[in-house]
Amino acid sequence: MNARIAMLVGALLATGCTVKTVDAPVTVTTKPLPELSRADVVAGAKEVRGSSCSRVVLGIIPVGIATVESAIEDALAQAPGTDVLLRYEERQSFVMMLVYLQACTEVHGYAVSSKSLAAR
Repeated sequence: MNARIAMLVGALLATGCTVKTVDAPVTVTTKPLPELSRADVVAGAKEVRGSSCSRVVLGIIPVGIATVESAIEDALAQAPGTDVLLRYEERQSFVMMLVYLQACTEVHGYAVSSKSLAAR
């Protein structure tokens, strides 16, 4: 009986849910874009950091959803008027204790305005 309860609790803790996180077109390239590394573009960029965390309390109560999009929005909010992150990196961190789980997504990059990029 105890083994069945332990398996049931383990199965419940291992389950999760899927959430749509990307709702807009995303362009990813491995080619360097020289126009984004010009001195005037880099000089106008502001270094920013943003984060988004999700937590599960008591193994069943979810609080928040950690997404890259919300971390990027948090980073861009630090530089008003910007809407693009250049040369950004994403980091994941996890904290797990007996009845608590936290997963965070952090982004670090340089914020610029796409309008100023298009005008150059």
